[in-house]
Amino acid sequence: MKGKKRLCKNFCNAPHILFTLAVTLLLLLVQSCQVLETAHDIEVIDGDTFRYLGKTVRVIGIDAPETYSGSSKPVGEYGQDAKQYLYWFVGNHEIIIEVKGMDNYGRTLAYVFGKDRNGKVYFYEASVTELGYARPLFYSDNYVADYGKKIISAYRQAFEQRRGVYSKFDIAPILTKGSVNWLNYVGKIVFLEMNVTNVFKYSGVWYFSSDFAVAKLRDEEYHYIFDNFNLYDLRGRRVRFYGELWNDEGKPTILIRAPWEIVVVGN
Repeated sequence: MKGKKRLCKNFCNAPHILFTLAVTLLLLLVQSCQVLETAHDIEVIDGDTFRYLGKTVRVIGIDAPETYSGSSKPVGEYGQDAKQYLYWFVGNHEIIIEVKGMDNYGRTLAYVFGKDRNGKVYFYEASVTELGYARPLFYSDNYVADYGKKIISAYRQAFEQRRGVYSKFDIAPILTKGSVNWLNYVGKIVFLEMNVTNVFKYSGVWYFSSDFAVAKLRDEEYHYIFDNFNLYDLRGRRVRFYGELWNDEGKPTILIRAPWEIVVVGN
C-alpha cells in the first residue's frame, strides 16, 4: 500500500492530463475494428513493455528510455519515471490492448488504453508522452493516423510545458567538439552542437554528420512529424540537436524525433 500511495503522489497531475485525452478514444476503438484484449495481472517491465499471462506486450507508437544496461541503448535519465508511470496507469485502470501483430522478438505489438471506474477510456501512449517520459516511435505498417496525431500533439505539449525530457531544454549541457569526457554524458539529456558537414539518408535513416558527432532521424518520424522540413538546409550550418546522448561506434550521437529538437545557432 505504501508503494501505491507514493505512485499516486508522484503522478497527482496525471488525471488532468488523462482527462484531455479521453473524449474521443472510445469511438476510435470502435471504429478501428481491430482485435481488442483485456489484460490482467500485469507485470511492468519498463515504460513501453509489460507482460501478462505469459505474453510480452511492446507498446507501439512510443519509445521510453531504457531502465537497464545491456541493450543497444544506454540507461536513460527518465526510464524509471516512465516505468513508474506505467505502474500507476495499470494500477488505476482496466487495461485494454489493440493488437497489431508481433515483432521479430515474439512480442505482441499493441496500442494500450485504460478504462477508469467511471467508464472513461484513456490512451496510454499519449498520456506518458505528454508527461515527457516517452518519445514518438512510428512504423508505417502499424501506424494509426488518429493515434499518431494524439502522440505527436502530446509530445509537442511536453515540449511547450517543459515536462520530463524537456524540463532540461533551457539548461541542458551543450556538448561540442572541445567538450572533455563526453562519455560521462551517455544516457543523459543534452544538446549536441556541431558544424553539420553532410546531410544524407541511408536505409530509412537521416544522418547529420560532422567531424566528431552524428545526429540521426528515422524516416517515419520525419514523415509524420516534420511537415516537409527541408533537412538539407542544415548542411554547412552550426546546429544543436537535443536529446538523449548515445555512444555510436565511438562517436557522440543523438536520435532526434521532432523539429523543435533542432536549434540552428549559426552558419
